Amino acid sequence: MSALRFLLIAVLLAAGAAHAQGATPAEISFWESVRNSTNPDELRAYLQTYPNGVFKPLAEARLAALERKPAAAPQAKPGVPAVAATAPLVVGEKRMPRVGDSWTYRLSYPRLRGQWGQATRAPQNLKVEVSAVSDGQIADALSVDGATPVARSHGSAPTLLAQGASILSPYGLALGSLPAKGGRLGRIAITDCPSTFACEAKGRIAGQEAVEVPAGKFVATKVIIDQEWRPTQLISGAGRMTGGRTLTVWYVPEIGRAAKYESRVVVGDIPPFDSNFDLELVSFDPK
Repeated sequence: MSALRFLLIAVLLAAGAAHAQGATPAEISFWESVRNSTNPDELRAYLQTYPNGVFKPLAEARLAALERKPAAAPQAKPGVPAVAATAPLVVGEKRMPRVGDSWTYRLSYPRLRGQWGQATRAPQNLKVEVSAVSDGQIADALSVDGATPVARSHGSAPTLLAQGASILSPYGLALGSLPAKGGRLGRIAITDCPSTFACEAKGRIAGQEAVEVPAGKFVATKVIIDQEWRPTQLISGAGRMTGGRTLTVWYVPEIGRAAKYESRVVVGDIPPFDSNFDLELVSFDPK
Protein backbone atom coordinates (compact mmCIF):
# COMPACT_ATOMS: atom_id res chain seq x y z
CA MET A 1 0.00 0.00 0.00
CA SER A 2 1.42 3.39 -0.96
CA ALA A 3 2.17 5.96 1.72
CA LEU A 4 -0.32 8.40 0.13
CA ARG A 5 -3.12 5.83 0.17
CA PHE A 6 -2.32 4.88 3.75
CA LEU A 7 -2.45 8.52 4.82
CA LEU A 8 -5.79 9.02 3.03
CA ILE A 9 -7.30 6.01 4.81
CA ALA A 10 -5.96 7.26 8.13
CA VAL A 11 -7.51 10.70 7.57
CA LEU A 12 -10.90 9.17 6.72
CA LEU A 13 -10.78 6.94 9.80
CA ALA A 14 -9.76 9.88 11.95
CA ALA A 15 -12.61 12.00 10.57
CA GLY A 16 -15.06 9.27 11.55
CA ALA A 17 -13.44 8.99 14.96
CA ALA A 18 -13.76 12.76 15.37
CA HIS A 19 -17.54 12.51 15.36
CA ALA A 20 -17.53 9.36 17.47
CA GLN A 21 -15.30 10.87 20.13
CA GLY A 22 -17.05 14.22 20.24
CA ALA A 23 -14.54 16.46 18.48
CA THR A 24 -15.91 19.99 18.24
CA PRO A 25 -16.66 21.59 14.86
CA ALA A 26 -13.93 24.13 15.70
CA GLU A 27 -11.31 21.36 16.05
CA ILE A 28 -12.40 19.67 12.85
CA SER A 29 -12.31 22.99 10.98
CA PHE A 30 -8.85 23.80 12.42
CA TRP A 31 -7.49 20.40 11.40
CA GLU A 32 -8.95 20.68 7.89
CA SER A 33 -7.18 24.04 7.48
CA VAL A 34 -3.73 22.64 8.33
CA ARG A 35 -3.72 18.91 7.55
CA ASN A 36 -2.23 19.38 4.05
CA SER A 37 0.11 22.17 5.10
CA THR A 38 3.85 22.01 4.40
CA ASN A 39 4.51 24.50 7.21
CA PRO A 40 5.49 22.71 10.46
CA ASP A 41 4.41 25.74 12.53
CA GLU A 42 0.79 25.26 11.46
CA LEU A 43 0.81 21.64 12.63
CA ARG A 44 2.45 22.69 15.90
CA ALA A 45 -0.30 25.27 16.30
CA TYR A 46 -2.91 22.52 16.06
CA LEU A 47 -1.06 20.41 18.65
CA GLN A 48 -0.72 23.40 21.01
CA THR A 49 -4.40 24.28 20.67
CA TYR A 50 -5.64 20.69 20.95
CA PRO A 51 -2.95 18.74 22.91
CA ASN A 52 -5.35 15.79 23.27
CA GLY A 53 -7.09 16.29 19.94
CA VAL A 54 -8.56 13.50 17.83
CA PHE A 55 -6.10 14.24 15.03
CA LYS A 56 -3.02 14.38 17.27
CA PRO A 57 -1.39 11.16 15.89
CA LEU A 58 -1.78 12.35 12.30
CA ALA A 59 -0.47 15.83 13.14
CA GLU A 60 2.59 14.37 14.91
CA ALA A 61 3.30 11.96 12.02
CA ARG A 62 3.05 14.68 9.39
CA LEU A 63 5.15 17.04 11.50
CA ALA A 64 7.87 14.39 11.85
CA ALA A 65 7.86 13.79 8.09
CA LEU A 66 8.17 17.50 7.34
CA GLU A 67 11.03 17.97 9.79
CA ARG A 68 13.02 15.21 8.10
CA LYS A 69 13.37 17.32 4.95
CA PRO A 70 14.26 21.01 4.51
CA ALA A 71 11.21 23.26 4.28
CA ALA A 72 10.65 25.04 0.99
CA ALA A 73 11.24 28.78 1.10
CA PRO A 74 7.94 30.71 1.12
CA GLN A 75 7.16 32.57 -2.09
CA ALA A 76 6.50 36.28 -1.57
CA LYS A 77 3.38 37.69 -3.20
CA PRO A 78 4.11 40.28 -5.92
CA GLY A 79 4.10 43.81 -4.56
CA VAL A 80 3.62 42.71 -0.93
CA PRO A 81 6.41 43.43 1.57
CA ALA A 82 7.49 40.35 3.52
CA VAL A 83 7.58 40.19 7.29
CA ALA A 84 10.93 41.55 8.47
CA ALA A 85 13.66 38.90 8.55
CA THR A 86 14.53 40.03 12.09
CA ALA A 87 11.06 39.07 13.30
CA PRO A 88 11.01 35.32 14.03
CA LEU A 89 7.41 34.56 15.01
CA VAL A 90 6.60 31.68 17.34
CA VAL A 91 3.05 30.46 16.93
CA GLY A 92 0.91 31.11 19.99
CA GLU A 93 3.55 32.96 22.05
CA LYS A 94 2.02 36.14 23.43
CA ARG A 95 4.12 39.25 22.85
CA MET A 96 3.60 42.66 24.44
CA PRO A 97 4.14 45.55 21.99
CA ARG A 98 7.28 47.66 22.52
CA VAL A 99 8.25 51.21 21.67
CA GLY A 100 9.31 51.31 18.01
CA ASP A 101 7.24 48.30 16.90
CA SER A 102 5.46 49.02 13.65
CA TRP A 103 2.76 47.35 11.58
CA THR A 104 1.75 48.05 7.99
CA TYR A 105 -1.83 47.34 6.89
CA ARG A 106 -3.79 47.56 3.66
CA LEU A 107 -7.26 49.12 3.95
CA SER A 108 -9.54 48.14 1.07
CA TYR A 109 -13.20 48.61 0.25
CA PRO A 110 -14.68 45.55 -1.46
CA ARG A 111 -17.55 45.92 -3.90
CA LEU A 112 -20.42 43.88 -2.50
CA ARG A 113 -23.45 42.39 -4.17
CA GLY A 114 -26.23 44.92 -4.57
CA GLN A 115 -23.94 47.96 -4.45
CA TRP A 116 -24.61 49.29 -7.93
CA GLY A 117 -23.34 52.60 -9.26
CA GLN A 118 -20.82 53.20 -6.48
CA ALA A 119 -17.38 54.46 -7.38
CA THR A 120 -14.45 52.12 -6.86
CA ARG A 121 -12.29 53.28 -3.96
CA ALA A 122 -8.54 52.84 -4.08
CA PRO A 123 -6.94 50.91 -1.20
CA GLN A 124 -4.84 52.78 1.37
CA ASN A 125 -1.63 51.84 3.17
CA LEU A 126 -1.68 52.37 6.91
CA LYS A 127 1.44 52.33 9.09
CA VAL A 128 1.17 52.26 12.88
CA GLU A 129 4.15 52.71 15.22
CA VAL A 130 4.22 52.43 19.02
CA SER A 131 5.47 55.56 20.79
CA ALA A 132 4.90 54.63 24.46
CA VAL A 133 3.95 51.63 26.58
CA SER A 134 2.84 51.83 30.21
CA ASP A 135 0.70 49.81 32.60
CA GLY A 136 -2.59 49.25 30.78
CA GLN A 137 -1.87 51.85 28.08
CA ILE A 138 -0.26 51.85 24.63
CA ALA A 139 0.28 55.04 22.62
CA ASP A 140 0.88 54.88 18.88
CA ALA A 141 0.77 57.02 15.74
CA LEU A 142 -1.00 56.24 12.48
CA SER A 143 0.18 57.41 9.05
CA VAL A 144 -2.10 56.94 6.04
CA ASP A 145 -0.30 56.71 2.68
CA GLY A 146 2.74 58.45 4.15
CA ALA A 147 0.86 61.46 5.54
CA THR A 148 1.64 63.12 8.88
CA PRO A 149 1.13 60.57 11.70
CA VAL A 150 -1.83 61.02 14.05
CA ALA A 151 -1.27 60.04 17.69
CA ARG A 152 -3.69 58.00 19.77
CA SER A 153 -3.73 56.28 23.17
CA HIS A 154 -5.29 52.86 23.74
CA GLY A 155 -6.51 51.53 27.09
CA SER A 156 -7.48 48.08 28.29
CA ALA A 157 -11.28 48.50 27.94
CA PRO A 158 -12.85 47.09 24.74
CA THR A 159 -13.46 50.15 22.55
CA LEU A 160 -14.76 50.84 19.05
CA LEU A 161 -12.63 53.67 17.69
CA ALA A 162 -11.56 55.36 14.48
CA GLN A 163 -8.02 54.58 13.35
CA GLY A 164 -7.97 54.56 9.58
CA ALA A 165 -11.33 52.76 9.84
CA SER A 166 -13.84 52.04 12.59
CA ILE A 167 -12.13 49.19 14.46
CA LEU A 168 -12.08 47.45 17.85
CA SER A 169 -9.17 47.95 20.29
CA PRO A 170 -6.17 46.90 18.14
CA TYR A 171 -4.15 45.75 21.19
CA GLY A 172 -7.12 44.02 22.82
CA LEU A 173 -5.38 40.70 23.37
CA ALA A 174 -2.08 42.21 24.57
CA LEU A 175 -3.77 44.60 27.03
CA GLY A 176 -6.18 42.02 28.40
CA SER A 177 -9.35 43.52 26.92
CA LEU A 178 -10.67 40.03 26.11
CA PRO A 179 -12.05 37.60 28.73
CA ALA A 180 -9.36 35.10 29.69
CA LYS A 181 -11.77 32.17 29.39
CA GLY A 182 -13.55 33.38 26.29
CA GLY A 183 -17.26 34.01 26.03
CA ARG A 184 -18.97 37.39 25.74
CA LEU A 185 -17.28 40.74 26.08
CA GLY A 186 -18.49 43.15 28.72
CA ARG A 187 -19.42 46.75 28.02
CA ILE A 188 -17.94 48.02 24.76
CA ALA A 189 -17.14 51.73 24.69
CA ILE A 190 -17.86 53.53 21.39
CA THR A 191 -15.86 56.67 20.65
CA ASP A 192 -16.49 57.06 16.91
CA CYS A 193 -20.29 57.26 16.86
CA PRO A 194 -21.45 60.65 15.46
CA SER A 195 -23.38 62.85 17.90
CA THR A 196 -26.50 62.63 15.72
CA PHE A 197 -26.63 58.85 16.15
CA ALA A 198 -27.11 56.46 19.05
CA CYS A 199 -24.82 53.41 18.80
CA GLU A 200 -24.73 50.13 20.71
CA ALA A 201 -22.47 47.10 20.42
CA LYS A 202 -22.05 43.63 21.85
CA GLY A 203 -19.32 41.09 21.21
CA ARG A 204 -18.14 37.57 21.80
CA ILE A 205 -15.01 35.48 21.39
CA ALA A 206 -15.61 32.88 18.68
CA GLY A 207 -12.55 30.74 19.49
CA GLN A 208 -9.29 30.23 17.63
CA GLU A 209 -8.99 30.16 13.87
CA ALA A 210 -6.29 30.12 11.23
CA VAL A 211 -6.22 33.43 9.35
CA GLU A 212 -4.21 34.29 6.25
CA VAL A 213 -3.20 37.87 5.39
CA PRO A 214 -0.46 39.26 3.12
CA ALA A 215 1.99 39.06 6.05
CA GLY A 216 1.45 35.31 6.43
CA LYS A 217 -0.79 32.70 8.02
CA PHE A 218 -1.40 32.79 11.77
CA VAL A 219 -3.43 31.14 14.50
CA ALA A 220 -5.66 33.91 15.83
CA THR A 221 -8.26 34.61 18.48
CA LYS A 222 -11.44 35.48 16.59
CA VAL A 223 -13.78 38.13 18.00
CA ILE A 224 -17.17 39.05 16.53
CA ILE A 225 -18.82 42.42 17.21
CA ASP A 226 -22.44 43.20 16.37
CA GLN A 227 -23.03 46.96 16.25
CA GLU A 228 -26.32 48.82 15.77
CA TRP A 229 -27.10 52.50 15.21
CA ARG A 230 -30.07 54.80 14.78
CA PRO A 231 -30.47 58.54 14.25
CA THR A 232 -31.40 60.56 17.33
CA GLN A 233 -33.50 63.06 15.34
CA LEU A 234 -36.78 62.55 13.49
CA ILE A 235 -35.71 63.37 9.96
CA SER A 236 -36.65 62.25 6.48
CA GLY A 237 -34.95 58.96 5.59
CA ALA A 238 -34.37 57.98 9.23
CA GLY A 239 -35.42 54.42 8.42
CA ARG A 240 -32.61 54.02 5.90
CA MET A 241 -30.17 55.49 8.44
CA THR A 242 -31.08 52.88 11.06
CA GLY A 243 -28.94 49.78 10.71
CA GLY A 244 -26.06 47.68 11.87
CA ARG A 245 -22.90 45.85 10.92
CA THR A 246 -20.82 42.84 11.90
CA LEU A 247 -17.15 43.51 12.65
CA THR A 248 -14.88 40.46 12.83
CA VAL A 249 -11.40 40.77 14.35
CA TRP A 250 -8.51 38.31 14.32
CA TYR A 251 -6.00 38.95 17.13
CA VAL A 252 -2.57 37.30 16.82
CA PRO A 253 -0.65 36.85 20.09
CA GLU A 254 2.85 36.80 18.60
CA ILE A 255 2.51 40.15 16.83
CA GLY A 256 0.81 41.89 19.77
CA ARG A 257 -1.95 43.33 17.60
CA ALA A 258 -4.91 42.47 15.38
CA ALA A 259 -3.91 41.00 12.00
CA LYS A 260 -7.24 41.48 10.26
CA TYR A 261 -10.55 43.32 10.49
CA GLU A 262 -13.56 42.58 8.30
CA SER A 263 -16.57 44.92 8.53
CA ARG A 264 -19.87 44.38 6.73
CA VAL A 265 -23.20 46.22 6.90
CA VAL A 266 -26.07 43.80 7.58
CA VAL A 267 -28.97 46.27 7.88
CA GLY A 268 -29.53 49.83 6.60
CA ASP A 269 -28.49 51.85 3.59
CA ILE A 270 -26.85 54.93 5.10
CA PRO A 271 -24.37 54.01 7.86
CA PRO A 272 -22.84 56.83 9.96
CA PHE A 273 -19.28 55.78 8.98
CA ASP A 274 -17.50 53.47 6.50
CA SER A 275 -18.81 50.04 7.41
CA ASN A 276 -17.77 47.83 4.47
CA PHE A 277 -14.02 47.35 4.53
CA ASP A 278 -11.13 44.91 4.99
CA LEU A 279 -8.04 45.83 6.98
CA GLU A 280 -5.22 43.29 6.59
CA LEU A 281 -1.68 43.09 7.96
CA VAL A 282 0.99 43.40 5.28
CA SER A 283 4.13 43.38 7.46
CA PHE A 284 5.29 43.59 11.08
CA ASP A 285 8.60 45.16 12.13
CA PRO A 286 9.37 44.54 15.85
CA LYS A 287 12.05 46.29 17.87
